[in-house]
Amino acid sequence: MIKNRFLYTILGFGLLFSCTSENKTDDDQFFVKEEVNIEKDELAQISDSLEKNPENINLWIRQGEICKENMNFSCALNAGAKAFRIDSTNIKARQLYAWTLINKPETPRSDIERAKRHYQYILSLKPKDPQTLVELANTYSLTGDFKTAIKYINDALRMDERYRDAYVLKGSIYKTLEKNDLAVSSYQTALQIDPEFFIGHLNTGWLLTSMGKHKLALQYYQNAVDLKPENLNAIYGVAKSLQDLGEYDNALKEYRKIEKFEPDFYITYFNQAYIKHYYQKELDSAAYYYDKALDVNPQYTPAWFQMGELYYEQDRFPEAGRYYAEALKIDKNFIPAKEAAEKLRKKY
Repeated sequence: MIKNRFLYTILGFGLLFSCTSENKTDDDQFFVKEEVNIEKDELAQISDSLEKNPENINLWIRQGEICKENMNFSCALNAGAKAFRIDSTNIKARQLYAWTLINKPETPRSDIERAKRHYQYILSLKPKDPQTLVELANTYSLTGDFKTAIKYINDALRMDERYRDAYVLKGSIYKTLEKNDLAVSSYQTALQIDPEFFIGHLNTGWLLTSMGKHKLALQYYQNAVDLKPENLNAIYGVAKSLQDLGEYDNALKEYRKIEKFEPDFYITYFNQAYIKHYYQKELDSAAYYYDKALDVNPQYTPAWFQMGELYYEQDRFPEAGRYYAEALKIDKNFIPAKEAAEKLRKKY
């Protein structure tokens, strides 16, 4: 299986990162949440129409396009497959089906190659179509052939120098190659072309966060919030950036916004606990929020570990030991807990 980590998966998923330990910090931990805020009314109407006329290819294509725009991959895959089955000569159906083949959470190499053949066929009929060129480029990027991918992207840009998704894919390739400055530049160009490109603002924020440029990242997350005020990933980006910038009270306000419409998002509780624990020194409040994170996700190892650290700081060593042990029960290779448990054993 090959992870689809380029154009469209990057457009559809938010990477949410949390702290782990004050003194011993693992790499940022990434959490995925799919956007599912789809145009329900139109989809409901299409579904009703398809019950009466299940062979209407135009309805299947329209359903697939709506799902594609909203990154509802399972819905797009179903619609694309149905449309292609009804009429494999229909270019729109073939293009939609090819897109769905490479936009699964994990994509088999065989599906990437099938999608590539579909795009090559479409390109033989529409040789000057930027969309097809970029989507074909994506199939090459997925197999690591970045040179060919860039060639097709540049071909697309020669035909339309303002084709937004060409810059998005180019940025994603540069990011994979760890050429982050070029990646940021490409994403910024995409946003200059389309300032209301919501996922583009998140992409740029995520990349800038990974580069440690939290102040600039905050601007892009705020742009995303302006476009979608209740989007979890956008608000989280604002909150975590504020936390990284040391604006703890403002960060806590943003985390509390998330609680109102996503009460099971345990990372917000963990990050609030972390702020209370290490920066505001409010240990009772920290314990409360660590407990809330564990209530939602009892398997979240860092919260068990941090509770152990909290008790250790209070010289409550038996309680600390129990929490370290619980963390190791979940993940025996969790290094901070292993080191803390060893440190505790040396005290006895």
